[in-house]
Amino acid sequence: MVQCGYCQSGQIMSAVGLLSETPKPTDEDIDAAMWGNACRCATYQRIRAAIHRAADIMEA
Repeated sequence: MVQCGYCQSGQIMSAVGLLSETPKPTDEDIDAAMWGNACRCATYQRIRAAIHRAADIMEA
């Protein structure tokens, strides 16, 4: 769930770029790709989980 939305557009753009190059990313892949996107709410674990979920959905 989005809290403040401050980082949302950058997080989405980075995640789409990652998933287009690495369809099944590891946690380390995600951390490297998302580095530099500052989230004021510190929901990095949720963002990582959302990327894994998106990868699973795209694979199906």
